[in-house]
Amino acid sequence: MAGTTFLNWNWAKEHVQAELTNGEYISAESTLLLAGPSRLEYLLSPTADLQQAKSSLYPIGLIQNFMMAQNRFLTRLFEVGSKRAYFVAGRLAANFQINRVMFFGPSLMRLMYAIAPTSIENFGGNPFTFLDDTQPGSYLPDSETKSPPRYAALFPSRLLAAPGYGGPEKKGDNRDFFINLASDLFQIPFGFAVIFKDAKNRPYGACFLQECLIEAHSMGVDANNVVIAEGINGQFDQVAPIQLLTTTTTPAPAVPTVG
Repeated sequence: MAGTTFLNWNWAKEHVQAELTNGEYISAESTLLLAGPSRLEYLLSPTADLQQAKSSLYPIGLIQNFMMAQNRFLTRLFEVGSKRAYFVAGRLAANFQINRVMFFGPSLMRLMYAIAPTSIENFGGNPFTFLDDTQPGSYLPDSETKSPPRYAALFPSRLLAAPGYGGPEKKGDNRDFFINLASDLFQIPFGFAVIFKDAKNRPYGACFLQECLIEAHSMGVDANNVVIAEGINGQFDQVAPIQLLTTTTTPAPAVPTVG
């Protein structure tokens, strides 16, 4: 990657980073957010392939804004006999925030657990399915979301309190409305993947938020607004980088490999 040095810097005629061109920016239009298992390694079993990973990462639409923040606390230490200071790095604290428009479909908290095993008693929701893009209104064969075995083992056989309820049909509108944050479902962490591309559809980067837990849910109704929005705040353990594999012809999908 070429760049300007302080020796050949020409502020009147050139940009600081000469290799950057218009149209190579990263925007919300070319960003994809997906819910998944609590840890990236659950997608990386020795027998896992791309199709399995695809069934364990569910894309989330209608998100209005997403924010993540990482903070490492530093302690400044002084000593007698000097005005200089030492620094001690502390623990990492990370949090996230998501806001989304409500519509006739799964609610935001339901989407965070899109690949949770729906066989749990008192779960209240239906399995999610992937639509067939080539045939509108139809589903891909064997298209239900799949919970990786190590992630499914984190869930109990029965929930003490239902998080919410959905429609009676297994394959239908998937209108699961999860609203009870006091449910023991939300004591189990989930994961969140973020994939970035540029305006030319070239993969840029991706990351996976591990061990996410919701600590606040909000929803408001305003007579002056046409739509209703809901939001969640939470914390996560750490960010795992994902390396995007590409080919010489067209950009390949994100492959969950540790990079």
